[in-house]
Amino acid sequence: MNDHVIGKLAEQLRKAASGAVPPGREELLNFQMHDGVAYSLTNEASISFNEAVNGLLKQNGFTKKFSAKYIEKRLKVLFAKQLSDDSFELEAELKKLASELNDFNQSHAVFLKIEGISLSACFEIGNVRFVPGDDFLINNINQKAISISKTSKNNEESKEAYLEIIEQQSEGEFRDGCVGVIDVNAEPIRAYEIAKEEVRRAIDLLRFSSKAIYSIREDIRIGLKGDHPKSLRQGFVLSDSGLNTKSDSIGSVIAFEINQETLMRMDEIGVFKISAALRKKQANNLEEALVRSIHWFSVALTQNENSNGFLFLIVSLETLFKAAQGNSIGGTVAESVAFLMSDNLEGRKQLISIVREYYGKRSGVAHGGKKSISDTELYTLINIVGTTIMIVIEKLSKFDSQTKLMGWIEELKLS
Repeated sequence: MNDHVIGKLAEQLRKAASGAVPPGREELLNFQMHDGVAYSLTNEASISFNEAVNGLLKQNGFTKKFSAKYIEKRLKVLFAKQLSDDSFELEAELKKLASELNDFNQSHAVFLKIEGISLSACFEIGNVRFVPGDDFLINNINQKAISISKTSKNNEESKEAYLEIIEQQSEGEFRDGCVGVIDVNAEPIRAYEIAKEEVRRAIDLLRFSSKAIYSIREDIRIGLKGDHPKSLRQGFVLSDSGLNTKSDSIGSVIAFEINQETLMRMDEIGVFKISAALRKKQANNLEEALVRSIHWFSVALTQNENSNGFLFLIVSLETLFKAAQGNSIGGTVAESVAFLMSDNLEGRKQLISIVREYYGKRSGVAHGGKKSISDTELYTLINIVGTTIMIVIEKLSKFDSQTKLMGWIEELKLS
């Protein structure tokens, strides 16, 4: 980190310090107490401190290893010394901190419960390993906790209490479930954030797979624990003369079963080609478009209202195709889908008509307040989008960019 950046950070912290006042004034609610100091900050001072946090976080790819909370905590240590010691050499200490952050290298294994999957075969998607919550996994966590506790300075009673809590929590959270395991080189808070992001990207591919392996109408719910739960809803219908109870299921009772046959089908539809792209430091242009398209397809499947799912499915298609200058995106999407999915005139004309009609419905939902999207229309669009994504994945062996894909589609139109 160069001297200019260090100087700017120091200036922001000094500006924040100039707005620090003794606590107690009622109009200053931003009270802070840490590292032996207590103070309140004016709004301007608080903004200056936050700018310093964000400024440091943006340097040298620090966002990949550190959370804003971690950087804030480290800067607060320096800020406290600055407030209590007029001779404190702020620039020198900022350089030491920057050097320490540059040299940071600490890998964490993060374990996260995934719902909606029945697992009988371990597998990987992107950077995530999907494993069962069995004795091996739970013992692994507990043994690691035992090793860590041995280095603790706490008394034996505290150590035993800590290990008992870890054992109960790991058993309760993971036993007989599906667990995503991710190795992350980052401080613990950021490691947890990154792990959730990586698991959700992998889950996008599993939701995409579910529509190719199960019936489109089967609302299989896959997600990080709490993200996309199943439930049973019940209502009471009352009148002067009677009482009725009605219930419906939220989400399918079926779990997404992962076995060797499932993995073979996932391979056939191109899931593991996108999985490989997720592991790359820099995926190519078409791979990135497919990752985004599959994400919006996945988001569509989590919506409880047909109209919302319909909108996200159209976004999924728009993400795949790039309109030439002067061409409408709706027309480009309709024609691209038609030429990818059908090899005859009648089939293409029918697909163009359907996609154009759906594009009009999309505008009605988004801008005109129209919300009448039938189940049939939604399932038809799921089929069209899912099939289109699979076909584009097949083209990854020929094209590495949207521009090349669109050029090939234009050639199809002329052939």
